[in-house]
Amino acid sequence: MAGSPNHPAPLKPAPLKPGDLVAVVAPAGPVHEEALAGGIRVLESQGLRVAIGPNLRARRGYLAGPDAGRAEDLNQAFADPDVRGILCARGGYGAGRILDLVDYAAVRQDPKVFVGYSDITALHLALARKTGLVTFHGPMVENLGEKLTRFTLESFLRAVTATKPLDVLPLPEGQALPRVLAAGRATGPLAGGNLSLIAGLTGTDYELDARGRVLLLEDMGEQPYRVDRMLCQLALAGKLSQAAGVVVGEMVDCEFTPEAAPSPPLLLAETLADHLAGLGRPVISGLPCGHGRDKWTIPFGVLATVDGYKARLVVEEAACR
Repeated sequence: MAGSPNHPAPLKPAPLKPGDLVAVVAPAGPVHEEALAGGIRVLESQGLRVAIGPNLRARRGYLAGPDAGRAEDLNQAFADPDVRGILCARGGYGAGRILDLVDYAAVRQDPKVFVGYSDITALHLALARKTGLVTFHGPMVENLGEKLTRFTLESFLRAVTATKPLDVLPLPEGQALPRVLAAGRATGPLAGGNLSLIAGLTGTDYELDARGRVLLLEDMGEQPYRVDRMLCQLALAGKLSQAAGVVVGEMVDCEFTPEAAPSPPLLLAETLADHLAGLGRPVISGLPCGHGRDKWTIPFGVLATVDGYKARLVVEEAACR
């Protein structure tokens, strides 16, 4: 798949294997020690060696230390030839503050598995724009250490160790089928992440390139009117009409609550349908991706098909070389 001046060709990492060294970094919010320790134990139980960023436990208000320190840990991990994977400890807030401090040349020189979601969407978008690195939208180390499900762990391990396409992504046992907002079938590179971060970076050097892509959106804690505002921003910026198709992950705690939203209410389902159902592209929602209990780990930057006839997402291309 060829690149463009605004979006480099995909740069694939090697898969993780037992004995590999993975670095744990905190590009956004400060860590929670108990969950972090539990996640490290899970990684070690899978045969991985774990290195801790020197600034991992720093704290500055709602940030995991000063911007320079958080960027330093990330840059050191990308520059260290012994490190084969970089796992974010948690999200929170702050990844967008370090985008101008990332050593993108080091990323291009030695592509590595990079995993995170939520606020880490800022880094997914920046790495895609500046390097073409295939990155993974999946659980962070604290997720692995707290309320981990077998589905989440198996999806994570499969995604970061496979050299074949993930194919049809399975649903957790007992989960309802995704909802089809618009029928059809479309294939394109998978891109996106947290809706708030995508909207917030629109108009910057790191904004989402949605052209011909299967766009993934997820979020948490946003009232429907705020989801409406962000989708309106993406629509007016041309991002929704440029996409080949849209898949909506979990929108956790995004339903109307009277004390937090204008009245009368517009429900989340209505808001999504208003902006997505009439795009003339396949759209499905309710996928296990994002802030929910069971999480897919899926690669950004490789070909995927959104199937609005069978209500499924199919990863058509290997993420690791």
